[in-house]
Amino acid sequence: MKQHYTKVPYFLALITLLFYLPTQLNAQCLCENGSAPQTLTYQQTRIIRPIDDSTTFDLMQFNPTLGQLICVNVFSYITGVVRMRLENDEIYAVSYRIAYNRTDRIQGPGLSPDITNSFSKNYGPYNLAASDGNYFSGPDFVAIGPDSVLKNKYLNRNLTGGLAPFLGYGNVQYNYKVSGRTTVTGSINYIFSVSSQDVVTVGLTYSYCPTGLLGTDMKDFVATRKSNADVMLSWKTVNEEKGNKYEVELSRNGAEFQTVASVNASTISGSTASKYEVPYHLMEPGKGSLFFRIKQTNPAGKVVYTPVRIVNFESNKNGLGIYPNPSRGKIQLQFDAPVKGNFSVEIINLAGQTIHTRNIVLQEANTLSFTLTNVPPSGVYYLRAKEINGDRTYSGKLVIQNN
Repeated sequence: MKQHYTKVPYFLALITLLFYLPTQLNAQCLCENGSAPQTLTYQQTRIIRPIDDSTTFDLMQFNPTLGQLICVNVFSYITGVVRMRLENDEIYAVSYRIAYNRTDRIQGPGLSPDITNSFSKNYGPYNLAASDGNYFSGPDFVAIGPDSVLKNKYLNRNLTGGLAPFLGYGNVQYNYKVSGRTTVTGSINYIFSVSSQDVVTVGLTYSYCPTGLLGTDMKDFVATRKSNADVMLSWKTVNEEKGNKYEVELSRNGAEFQTVASVNASTISGSTASKYEVPYHLMEPGKGSLFFRIKQTNPAGKVVYTPVRIVNFESNKNGLGIYPNPSRGKIQLQFDAPVKGNFSVEIINLAGQTIHTRNIVLQEANTLSFTLTNVPPSGVYYLRAKEINGDRTYSGKLVIQNN
């Protein structure tokens, strides 16, 4: 038996799509008031070979400043095209059949067990003449395909619990893997090749409820890690009202918040602006990420919130938060610890082109705010703050939404 498996060219395409979809994902994902949540979808599409061991998809996490994440839908679309060539190498005619089998698998956060799809198809019979000695042509040869064995096959799973891995300003990673087997029956002497090319999309749809009303009178809210067990929370207010009450709320999963400290308004007579600093001490060293926000209640009972801030306690985090994200041109950088030095801040597009550069001087500062004069097109960018005369670098992903 002679079997020949040809190699097909490797094509790799990456398309990152960002959609804001106002529709409801399903009836189980509802906000506390019974209303349908808003949805946000990130997806990537790659053109790959199924014979590859695995392919990785990096999808953006959900920005917790947008609201409370209540559901995540992990989905995939798979289109598979197969080509085969079969040559009879016997000195007599043979009738052949081919059995094609494959299993597609999606692995990643929230998927236990994995999302899988199994497919099989039989081809033949192919009545091939005795070998004529001329390979890949003539009556002893058959070419099969291109055959679309999978046509935009849709796979998905909806997640309502364990959503912490999806919260943040980085990426969540999924792995696509295909395994298969092709069996030829009819004789033991033949030449056979199979090749395939797939188009695979993997994506996440986040269903979320906006966090009440964001307070426009609370400014520059920062949550700074001071040690492995201490966080400093600071913010400023304008148009302060006597009788305002502030509550520091903490969440370990980005969804369920509880009050851990409270402060009454500290307006000085004749002033309507205040600055607050509230230390928070953890009972044990922090692990992973903690989510903080400030709740303001005025004397009439009206409640508003600050955006959520994340404090990372993992050593592999780079210590930089970018807010708001998505941004319409106003950007605030938040460092986990006070930073001093001269830095160059760059914004780089997905083509590797630097579209914005500015030099800054930090004097033991936790935050840096600036506004882009020329806001780039909507999309995903890379922001980097690099020390000019040193080796410190802070970086993160920035999403621009200017429509």
